[in-house]
Amino acid sequence: MNKKILVIILFFIPFFLFANNPPISGSGWYWNSGRVYLNGRWFFSVSESFCEQDGYALVGGRRIHYWLYDTITYHNGNAENIYNLYIPNWVEKMGYVIDFDNIRVYYPNLDLASSVRLLMQQRGVDVSVALITDSNPHYVVINEYFPSRGTYKTTIYHLYK
Repeated sequence: MNKKILVIILFFIPFFLFANNPPISGSGWYWNSGRVYLNGRWFFSVSESFCEQDGYALVGGRRIHYWLYDTITYHNGNAENIYNLYIPNWVEKMGYVIDFDNIRVYYPNLDLASSVRLLMQQRGVDVSVALITDSNPHYVVINEYFPSRGTYKTTIYHLYK
């Protein structure tokens, strides 16, 4: 009996470790030229240039893990690669496929949970990303803040295994 439990635990460990890997640094993104100079600073890893960090917010009574990014300081507010390169690559490495026909965008999102807004404000970031796996289908939520307009946009990628 103990061997069966051990096998089950060992089977699920890689999934949980991989799912908790950061989308950019956990996928090993580095600049093709070896380093890049952005707004007065040299960077070797892509994640450092986006100041990748994580945090938690309570949304609808659930504790949600967010990956947080600052695109304003070194990328002039351009989050395009987060949406189109880093997040799709991250979820595909976990065995998901994005349902590109059913991407949902809410702009402006007036209903974004205040805990998410406050987390982003506290950490000085303009993009937050969460992988939600307790629903069917699973999905990724990307929230982006536009300081010039004072508004948020939420993009939802539905995922399938």
